[in-house]
Amino acid sequence: MRRQILHLILFSLLCLNLVQGQSIFDVYRDSSEVLEVKTLPQQQSINDVILDDLENPFEVSHIPIRKNQEIKSVTKKSRTSRISTPTTNNAISPLSIILISALGLGIILFNSRSMIQDLIQSLTNSNYMQSYRMKVFSSFLPHSLGLYIIFILNLSLFIVLSYKSLSVAKTTLPLLYILMSIPVIYLIRHLMLYLMGWVYELEYEAGSFSFIIASINFILGLILIPINLFVAFSPPELGKIFVFIGILLIALAVGYRYFRGFLIASRYVIGSTFQFFLYFCTFEIAPVLIILNYLGVI
Repeated sequence: MRRQILHLILFSLLCLNLVQGQSIFDVYRDSSEVLEVKTLPQQQSINDVILDDLENPFEVSHIPIRKNQEIKSVTKKSRTSRISTPTTNNAISPLSIILISALGLGIILFNSRSMIQDLIQSLTNSNYMQSYRMKVFSSFLPHSLGLYIIFILNLSLFIVLSYKSLSVAKTTLPLLYILMSIPVIYLIRHLMLYLMGWVYELEYEAGSFSFIIASINFILGLILIPINLFVAFSPPELGKIFVFIGILLIALAVGYRYFRGFLIASRYVIGSTFQFFLYFCTFEIAPVLIILNYLGVI
């Protein structure tokens, strides 16, 4: 019984010494006798450097390895892999705009075949313009809205295609922003014409000039359909020719609009010069300057 207790005590002491990292058989030495052991930096062999620099695990180093050298595990370096993210193309196709415009024009001409002829005649005859203006507001208002949508679509597409064709940097404009800005510009213009005609008691002149703007835009939108088709799908050199043709037609349309507006308000221009100058700077020059500034031209 005593022998078992003694064995148990010795076994407990042995386990305690093993846990503390010491042994009962260690010899105690004075601290002065303990020599400082300096750890030398481990030198990396040539094969280790070569093996670390290997990117392919099947590449073989031609330098012989000695028996006493250890071979480290070759770790393959992580390569920066190019992840091809799919680019989302949110641009509206020019062909879709041309097809929508052609389809809308076909529906309008199917319901009113003489509408284009009446528009051209109203732009050349002031008396016919007044009668046709009342006819448009009474019977052909949906057709007029359709022609205005065709004009907005094709003018926006022409601006984007022209900028892309004539730009040296080959940059593109966001077509969606152009489609949103042009209706806002013309809506403000027509509303301000109505407001100025009501304030200065020039309802007839302001209404006539507003109808002239709309009629010229209707004709211009139809002309820009084939021009956009040639600019978008013709060779670059031929496309630039059609771009200049479109710019020339737009300039002629704007010049004719100012000429007809001057004929309508000729007797009021001298007496109300400041009002016309204010309108011209605010609603004719300012939108053009804003667009040119946005495009980076000025």
